[in-house]
Amino acid sequence: MQEDILVYWLWLVMVMGFANKQTVPLLREHPDIIELYSLMQQPDCTFLNERQKKHVRQNPLSKAKDILELCRKKEMQIITCQDALYPERLLQIYNPPAVLFCQGKPEVLRNPMPLTVVGTRHPSEYSIRTTKRLCSELAEAGCMLISGGALGLDSLAHQAALEQQKPTVSVMGCGLDCNYPKGTQAMKEEIKQNGVILSEYFPGMPPYSNNFPVRNRILSALSPAVLVTEANRGSGCMITANLACEQGKTVFCIPPADIYNKRYSGQAILLRDGAFCVCSAEDILQYLSNTEPVRQQEKISPNLPEIKPEELVASVPETDAPGQDADADTLSEEEELLLRLLSESEKNTNMLCCLTGFSLELISMHLFELEEMGWIRSTRRDFYTVTDKYHKLSKA
Repeated sequence: MQEDILVYWLWLVMVMGFANKQTVPLLREHPDIIELYSLMQQPDCTFLNERQKKHVRQNPLSKAKDILELCRKKEMQIITCQDALYPERLLQIYNPPAVLFCQGKPEVLRNPMPLTVVGTRHPSEYSIRTTKRLCSELAEAGCMLISGGALGLDSLAHQAALEQQKPTVSVMGCGLDCNYPKGTQAMKEEIKQNGVILSEYFPGMPPYSNNFPVRNRILSALSPAVLVTEANRGSGCMITANLACEQGKTVFCIPPADIYNKRYSGQAILLRDGAFCVCSAEDILQYLSNTEPVRQQEKISPNLPEIKPEELVASVPETDAPGQDADADTLSEEEELLLRLLSESEKNTNMLCCLTGFSLELISMHLFELEEMGWIRSTRRDFYTVTDKYHKLSKA
């Protein structure tokens, strides 16, 4: 993408903010970034709130040009959600980053067998031993290991890949030029030679504590599965695992060395709630080898028409409606659409957000109402399907 166009993308992030759920839908509606910039400059712009209009006034395009110049000096590549190198899986989550900054070889993101690995910064000897062996075997077998670049088990996963001379991906919670965590700079330089370092944050952005839970949605999204190596119940690893569940991903866990030791409490909870216990690299490799590739046509592009929620509603056949039941008479168009989608296959809230374009709040409200009325039921963590009530009435 031409650098003069990138200025507008950086400006858009400055105005909308990081991880804003409105940004990508806005780009779907206005895929021409320069045209979108012009619309947002209008004082009577209807799709911006007052805070965002204030950001428009406070952030001239020159600020974005300064960031672009800084990226050029620090050899950071900018990937937008319209670029071919942008990871397809990121577009399937609720609030994908509009822009990614990277250093290294972003083409490795096309690896067909990515796996996200997360673990504590202060691991036990058991976790160090098992994680090192498992990650080495996975990397040797062709897995691209993705982690957060932190000290401890994150770094161990990266090092296992580097020792096998295989690509690895580090997703940072700060600007790529920040020396964080201290002591990992040499590893970062090595990752750039064999893989890529990513961040949605501007260069110079400090590692604020609030950045990391937001960053974790990217960690979980880049792979069809997440491996939890060691985690207590209140750790950031659990945030990543829960985000993976919301995104419809599979969670794997190394079995805890001691179920009564609090340092393994997160793994115990995840295994209790349905995560897969990993006893060998083959457990994960078999799953990844059977995972279907992400469809390429879901890329945001000026050449792709927007599919609006009302168009999806209109496509629902009348014969599939819940029927002339007292409850059915109260169903909204949005709820009928959700029932139609859930009748095809079980889905979670994140999938429904992506398919309909509805907000997470709206989806959650309708799912609660549908479950209360008996139209749907929960099958596993955050996944839903229709009940017999729907099937019987749809055949009537």
